[in-house]
Amino acid sequence: MDIRAAGISDVGCVRKQNEDSFLVDPALGLFVVADGLGGHAAGEIASQIVVETVARFVAETVESDRTWPVEYDPTLSYDGNRLKVALLLSDQAIADDIRQNPERETMGSTVVAGLFHGQSLTLAHVGDSRAYLLDREGIRQVTRDHSWVAEQVANGILTPSEARVHPFRNVITQALGNGGDLDVEIQTLELSKSERLLLCSDGLSGMIGDKQIWDIVAQAKDIQQAVESLISKAREHGGEDNITAVLVGWDSEEV
Repeated sequence: MDIRAAGISDVGCVRKQNEDSFLVDPALGLFVVADGLGGHAAGEIASQIVVETVARFVAETVESDRTWPVEYDPTLSYDGNRLKVALLLSDQAIADDIRQNPERETMGSTVVAGLFHGQSLTLAHVGDSRAYLLDREGIRQVTRDHSWVAEQVANGILTPSEARVHPFRNVITQALGNGGDLDVEIQTLELSKSERLLLCSDGLSGMIGDKQIWDIVAQAKDIQQAVESLISKAREHGGEDNITAVLVGWDSEEV
């Protein structure tokens, strides 16, 4: 499968620094967006720790004949275990950095990561960074936000439109580096040739609705232009947070 991808991270229109990080690695089939938390450069450090740790572990586990650092989960695929462990190691790495630098005690990061193996895509996420699949028919969010408003929507207390403007919409319930039990969500999807994968921080999804995201990608001449247009539109809508988008397309013999 021939993978084509582009990624951009932008500081936005309000924040003074960019605390997002991302990775585009078609050779590994690995794509990551991490949204740092904590401010004062600590968020930037946390998100970079996540990207570097995930990339390193996935690269080290291309071959399966190695010692596994934690208990292997038999309910997950090999790639599912690779991503789950990579995120657990990222959580540990942030905690280790905080112990060495107590002034960063509030830092953490959300993350969404996609790993390709032929027509299969394995996704892992923690927090409210999102993964979408887009095709000729439309767009669908394939990750579940770990956030307070998402829980209220799931319980029927808020509608999706109310959640988009709720004052607590940025309150997340899971993040790497925050201590406590970590719920790394893993899923594997079988892809069609017409689909595209979008990974993004909430600086994009919070500024642009799903339908508008789909329209921008559908109208772009190529993946690079699509990502540039997504970032520009999020800025036009206020750019209230750092904005990061990674768009992945592929060609294969199967439709």
